[in-house]
Amino acid sequence: MKTIKILNKIILILISVGLLTLLMLPGSLSAGHFRSGTMSWKLAENDNDTIILHMLNGWTFDHNCCDTTSVDDVKSNWDWAGDGTGTDGNPTIYWESDGSPNTGATLDFTVTSVDISADHILTKMGDSSSGWETGITHDYDNGTFLIYWAGYARTAVKNKEDGYSSNGGTSMGNSNRWRLETMVRIGGDYAGNVSPVSAVPPIVKVQDNSSFSYQVVATDDNGDNLTYRWGQFNEFFKIDGSGSTATYTMPTGMTLSPSGLIEWDIRDNVTCDGCTNDDDVDNTTNKLWVAVIMVEDRLDNGTAKSKIPIDFFFEVTDPTNAPPSFTAFPTGTQTVVIGDNKTFTIKSTDDSGVAPTVSVVNPPSDNKTIWDNSSSTSGGITTFSVYFAPDNTSDSSYVVNIRSTDAIGMTKDKSLSINVSSIANDDPTAPTLVSPADNSTVTNPVSFQWTESTDPDNDNVSYTIYICQNIDFTGCNGTSVTASANFIPPFNQNFHDTLLSWPSPLQAATISQEVSQDLSMMPKWVILLGVLGLLSVFIFFSVKIITHLKIVIMLFLIIIGAVNCSKSDDTDDVVEAVSDVTNTASTNTDSNYTSSDLTTNTTYYWKVIASDTNGGSAESETWSFTVQ
Repeated sequence: MKTIKILNKIILILISVGLLTLLMLPGSLSAGHFRSGTMSWKLAENDNDTIILHMLNGWTFDHNCCDTTSVDDVKSNWDWAGDGTGTDGNPTIYWESDGSPNTGATLDFTVTSVDISADHILTKMGDSSSGWETGITHDYDNGTFLIYWAGYARTAVKNKEDGYSSNGGTSMGNSNRWRLETMVRIGGDYAGNVSPVSAVPPIVKVQDNSSFSYQVVATDDNGDNLTYRWGQFNEFFKIDGSGSTATYTMPTGMTLSPSGLIEWDIRDNVTCDGCTNDDDVDNTTNKLWVAVIMVEDRLDNGTAKSKIPIDFFFEVTDPTNAPPSFTAFPTGTQTVVIGDNKTFTIKSTDDSGVAPTVSVVNPPSDNKTIWDNSSSTSGGITTFSVYFAPDNTSDSSYVVNIRSTDAIGMTKDKSLSINVSSIANDDPTAPTLVSPADNSTVTNPVSFQWTESTDPDNDNVSYTIYICQNIDFTGCNGTSVTASANFIPPFNQNFHDTLLSWPSPLQAATISQEVSQDLSMMPKWVILLGVLGLLSVFIFFSVKIITHLKIVIMLFLIIIGAVNCSKSDDTDDVVEAVSDVTNTASTNTDSNYTSSDLTTNTTYYWKVIASDTNGGSAESETWSFTVQ
């Protein structure tokens, strides 16, 4: 009997220790599972009022919806049938404003990425009832509608708000409610419109005590200009969308430009005047910060045509370990034609000298014939090649997150924007940089020169030059440069070729023909030289006889007239030759651009992108120079 009592006490002690341990574990292991999300929508084919909703989400790895190590694993009929309060943890999609919330429905998810070491997993929503299809459809009438999806248990963050309440109040807070919403406007002024598309990694790492920048990327099938703004409390932190419309409290000192550039100066002398290691931003207790952004495509009057949410985290990391750098990365939206293939080349290096690992966070397809990649390293540089050959099942727009990871886990993230087109088109050739030479030293003003591209389809080609202090060109805007459409010889060359047809340094296309013995085919310079010789002799014998002056003047005028007539008779040949020179020179001429406002004692990186009229593009190498 005594033995039984002792065993009961031991069991009770173990249970108590177990419960205490569970209470002490971080909330992210149980409730803090939501990490990132974005939504977008497009119109169904040949249907102007049926939309297809897409959604990407990031979770902690142990979340019960998605705890799998298998990419492409489909979670069918996973019950998200919540009641909208978020208390049961089962988020629900609501098709607001048309009276048909998706209450009681089940949704299917497929796993797109797994990172156990970072404790996160990415999923996308779809329908697996008859084979996997990304996205779910909904039929609307013309008008304005909100679609939202909400739940609770966001991962704990630093930039929480006071006044958080357990029933989903208006504030943020740890283990708080979250909401993703997108606005649909179709018909009338919005006929044919679709939303922007974006994607972000669940967590973007930021080196402590540094100046940081990150470009949020979205693309739009309609080619609309996009505006980025901070999200509001009711858009991201209140399940039913009510309450405050104030902008949420972004990470301390962080700014967002209308073009999506995030800048965050977290140097100690900026974030905390006079502080040492206990400032508001650090890589220990204050390292995780939430960021929420709305992307809008707008009419000319500023009215939003649609909006999509972007919700993710920044994590502050060790100040002694800088992230890798991207030394080559495609700039701007890349167009790929259905049925063709395009290879994107990305290069990355790390200051440790060890080549980093480059990977794709959210590949557009698991089909290796559509999307594949390879990697090689040499001299501390990783070259990452991405192969994309979209087919008729591919979406029309993608934002693909590319990540470079150093040997001890520090990451650098950058996004590749891709539009898929059905219009056959070949890219122009890449411009070839000429000057300033790579690794050269120059003085202001700096003149840039490159050899122009050719286009296989004979499309007009335009150029954009990028000059930046960052080798990855983050936050740098390009400058449009007018291409030379035709070759126009300078004035002295025109005058030279008109009077004396010496061989030009720009040779026209060779045309074979039989040489005529007719006097009219003799070179003009021979005829002119002979006439001038006779004129000189005549003047020598006649200048002494003043009465012959009138004769001299008349002869001189006759000679000038004869030369002009000869020049006029040969006009067609001259025009043909100039035309040939123009066509030849247009494929080999150089473009120029001059900048006089560069900072002295500063190193810059520059490249040129050639773009044709059908979305094709190609970019040059990246060169550097220093202004002394």
